[in-house]
Amino acid sequence: MARETYTSELLNEISKEIKEKFGVCVWFAEILGRRWSYIAGEKSDDLFIPPERIKINDRLGVVIECEDEEKLKDVIEFLKKRLEF
Repeated sequence: MARETYTSELLNEISKEIKEKFGVCVWFAEILGRRWSYIAGEKSDDLFIPPERIKINDRLGVVIECEDEEKLKDVIEFLKKRLEF
């Protein structure tokens, strides 16, 4: 499988789309071993729930702030289509 390259501009755009469509904050992180380092997206100032971490590939992960399981599934499906993973 070819290694995908995502720009921070594209990831910021996707994060804004998700915020507008689902009302959920999403940010992307570079995975460096056990450490996830923020690279793009919208973080919430008020984090009351534990965020869901999803590994997209060996180097990229997404962190989703969502307490509604059904909405979380919809966001993940949206990400799969948008990022083609």
